[in-house]
Amino acid sequence: MAAAGAVPRFSLAALLSLAAASCHAQAETSPVSAASAAAQESPAPAYALTGSVTLLSDYRFRGISQSWMGPALQGGLELSLPRGAYLGVSGSSVSRHSYLDGRALELDLYGGWRTELPAGWTGDIGLLHYNYPGARVPRGDGGGGVRYDTTEAYLAASHGGFSAKWSLALTPYFGLRDSTAATAFAEALPGSGSSRGSSYLDLNYQHPLGDWAVLGLHAGHTQVRNYSELSYADWRVSLARSWGPWTATLAWAGTSADTRYYRAANAAGQMQSLGRSGWVLSLSAAF
Repeated sequence: MAAAGAVPRFSLAALLSLAAASCHAQAETSPVSAASAAAQESPAPAYALTGSVTLLSDYRFRGISQSWMGPALQGGLELSLPRGAYLGVSGSSVSRHSYLDGRALELDLYGGWRTELPAGWTGDIGLLHYNYPGARVPRGDGGGGVRYDTTEAYLAASHGGFSAKWSLALTPYFGLRDSTAATAFAEALPGSGSSRGSSYLDLNYQHPLGDWAVLGLHAGHTQVRNYSELSYADWRVSLARSWGPWTATLAWAGTSADTRYYRAANAAGQMQSLGRSGWVLSLSAAF
């Protein structure tokens, strides 16, 4: 996002709240724990609680750094309910250089329904709400800021190592609308209108390399309604190694995002291009 903000400060309470949560927003896939693997051999309980905590060298959301190319802490919890339903909460530290005037925190709430489909496919449908406590997009008319908070509906399918997911914004896309088009990004946008209806296509493939590691391939495309300058593709190649509940992942991620818009400055005026290619290292623990 556009303007410079203060250097992020994280309270102990915020970090503990993150550690109590699985990161639905995180870029890497959490490992399947030994307990959950064993549970697959017996009838699944009506209710099950799982979670993870992850430390990353850079938090990438749809290829764009949310942590100003710096480290982030993430975590979350998911409750499995009868008949394939589920509810979850997740959190991540984010940069105030991108999410202005907030608590340097992203909190997500989601829920949905998963079901087995014919021919070995699995389907998933749900809602996800992104919340950035206290953060506001400045308005071009000088009025009060607009919240970044966004709600999306999603539809997904998976088969073997392949998965596809399509997300549709039911609200303005992270605060982007007429009143913020001149201020939400590093340069004023020539487009106008509501960004409600923006979408994201997420394609992934995971291939085991024997018992040693898992190769991950990702391609995605963001389509921002009425603001085509913000649309872009992203990609990631990763290698993950698991032992017990722990997983270490090294990934190379990049985007085709226009650097005129996808950049942010700190209080000293130092500018970062948030969509440039780079390495991402993460360590996660599942429970």
